[in-house]
Amino acid sequence: MPLWGFLLSFLAAAMWAASPIMVNYGLAISKCSIHEVNPFRAVVFFVTSLIIALIYNGGHITPVTSPLIYFYLFAGVSAGYLLGDLFYFIAIREIGVSLAVPIANGYPILVIFTSWILLGEPVTMKLLWGVFVVVSGILLLRFGGEKIKETNDAAAALHNKRRLMKGFAFAIAAGCFWALSAPMTKLVIITSELGPVEVTFYRSLAFLVISVVARIVTVKYRPALTIPLRSVRPTAAIYFAGAAFVGLCLGSIVYATCLVVMPVAIVTAITATSPLIAALFGHFALKERLLKLQWTGIVLIIAGSVAVGI
Repeated sequence: MPLWGFLLSFLAAAMWAASPIMVNYGLAISKCSIHEVNPFRAVVFFVTSLIIALIYNGGHITPVTSPLIYFYLFAGVSAGYLLGDLFYFIAIREIGVSLAVPIANGYPILVIFTSWILLGEPVTMKLLWGVFVVVSGILLLRFGGEKIKETNDAAAALHNKRRLMKGFAFAIAAGCFWALSAPMTKLVIITSELGPVEVTFYRSLAFLVISVVARIVTVKYRPALTIPLRSVRPTAAIYFAGAAFVGLCLGSIVYATCLVVMPVAIVTAITATSPLIAALFGHFALKERLLKLQWTGIVLIIAGSVAVGI
């Protein structure tokens, strides 16, 4: 495995740490819901991926006609970018960047299982230790913080507790869907024999189609959960677009490049270091307070995720 593959994996981690922070900023300064995020992300992801693919391939993009490849594309994108990211944004809204990012990014433990089932990649005894370490880290994040203060307002205390539990549940759910998406991306690369740039373009195309369909369905059947896209503040739209360019476009190209030369479990383990970057930013820039036990939990999640893949 080449050294540059490891370095690019860490670069992807940094990009993926920046992306949710940008989305969080956009949501904080606007009145929109999380359902307005993906339309902006999908359009920017598609346009930038198309431009990069055309430049990289001299104006030509290899056509894909296999139904199996499209199945892998749409299944992986639906699990990762639609459901996984949607739950991720909900978790960030409920419990903040510093907690949601580390919990969701414990998913490399689950990738070991999905890669074994879908790709036949080997499972070692280190998996059990990795599971133990990551679960210990999540428990420290959950129970190592400040206790919910007693208050005469029982309804407020119950609301805070429910919000905390909701945030943790959605963060874990996000990790589960990402764990399904990762080996699907590898299957696209294997079955299509396309390069990372073209794979990223086709993933952006699938995301655009899925986002349009999801938006139409949500507006029609759950209109109370959405606002018109034209009502989103321009500054928020810029943050959403920037998150798509950094996290989805550039991050996906770098990630797919790593998958070509490295096992999916190792790549996802290295990219799991992104929670530390996000937690530091949440602590110093967003003023999200973490106690010592919670910082220990973040370190354990990263250590366990990395250890199972090396």
